Amino acid sequence: MVRRPPLFLVPLLALLLLALPAAAQDSLRLILPKMQPVVGEMIPVTIRGEYTGWIALEEMTFPDSAGYDWIQLGPDEWRDERVEGRSRRIFQRHVAVFARRPGSLEIGPVSHHLTKAEGNARLPAEVIAPPVSIDVQPYPAPGTPLVTRSLKVTDDLSGDPARISDDQTILRRITLTAEGTMAHLLPPRPELRERWLISFTAPERRETRLTERGPVAFVQWEWHLRPITGEQGTLPPMRFSWFDANKREMRGDITRPIPFGYGKQSENLGGAAMVPRGLAWQALAALAAGCLAGLALLLRDRGFRPVRDLQRLWHRLRPNRALPALRAAARGDDLFALRRAAEDYVRAERQAGRQPRPTAIARLDAALFGPVPAPDFDRAGFLRELTGR
Repeated sequence: MVRRPPLFLVPLLALLLLALPAAAQDSLRLILPKMQPVVGEMIPVTIRGEYTGWIALEEMTFPDSAGYDWIQLGPDEWRDERVEGRSRRIFQRHVAVFARRPGSLEIGPVSHHLTKAEGNARLPAEVIAPPVSIDVQPYPAPGTPLVTRSLKVTDDLSGDPARISDDQTILRRITLTAEGTMAHLLPPRPELRERWLISFTAPERRETRLTERGPVAFVQWEWHLRPITGEQGTLPPMRFSWFDANKREMRGDITRPIPFGYGKQSENLGGAAMVPRGLAWQALAALAAGCLAGLALLLRDRGFRPVRDLQRLWHRLRPNRALPALRAAARGDDLFALRRAAEDYVRAERQAGRQPRPTAIARLDAALFGPVPAPDFDRAGFLRELTGR
């Protein structure tokens, strides 16, 4: 005779049978921190697995995506741990994800292929972590995103460019070091071009170094610089804008301007056997200016004062050779190119004995090197203010 269990025990036994497999079930999940990242900011992701049994082999697949870059931050961690009173084999991997665009970013799913050992048998198993999502905010400035906890910019020179000798070459080396980002997310090599200077660029160095604080990105640029004319010049500052991941604000680092002395001493006044063509034109211009000034004084003494008309006539007779390039730069979008063209214009004005308005240059420098770059700089107004036309 077979005895059946009491009816009130049937539901209890069913619950116990359902609970036993769940207690021994393997699990894998993705853990995201509570944050509001911007485009390009490091999002730390922890992959945590809780397994039972003896694991002989394992292989994890983290998916690539057009929506993000990623890098593993260190070796995998394995340890034994008690979870809800049961012994589990714990797996953890730390990954950094960098979103490429704003919006909802989906990470995963992640697959972990396991081979478990039970006696002499090897049993394959696959555990999958479901995808997770996080909202990514737009980068709060135009241009290529650069988000870092800190940015260090060094600008080294192999000699004093203000006292450069004939045919001497100076090595300039700029190094950027940024915490919490990857090397390919650092800005590209800046352009370094001046009509009075010849430069030879060395191949850049980029690398990402893993540290206890996370990834550290590194890039280094080198230029071999040699002036090729007899005039003095100044390399303008370079600005590197970045978003401070700690203070949650935009910041900027600026290199110093670098003045160069005379590059070709044989083309200067002290060492020239013949007067250069440019100086001859300047001498003729000075002679014409003297004649016009004398004529203006003579007419003024006789009660005739067309000084403004004479000034306009002088501008027509001796135009600034840098004015066409300045006008072309004012029509473009590159404020640094406009700053270089304005510097050439101011230099030519001073060589001709005229003093341009300094407020225009000050406004342009404030737009370029101020705490927050001006997105809509009035180029036409700047041109009128600087040239007085």
